[in-house]
Amino acid sequence: MRTAPRRHLSYASLVLLLAADLLALGALVLNQWLEIGPGWSWLLAAGATAALMPALLWLADRVFAAARAFGNVTISGGTIP
Repeated sequence: MRTAPRRHLSYASLVLLLAADLLALGALVLNQWLEIGPGWSWLLAAGATAALMPALLWLADRVFAAARAFGNVTISGGTIP
């Protein structure tokens, strides 16, 4: 289930951050293990990132579901019942 409409920007930011991290990590690992040029390692990492996008969306959904389960955080300094 996708996030609430008011959280679309933070959801998109999280997915973009996860995709960028996966892309950079994949390019680094492919460059080191296969000893290919940087262009090919970035291209192969981009393909792997595109293939793993459903997993990234599922992970972002799980993060927002966990945040929704805890509810609202009270204001700092306020009385906590």
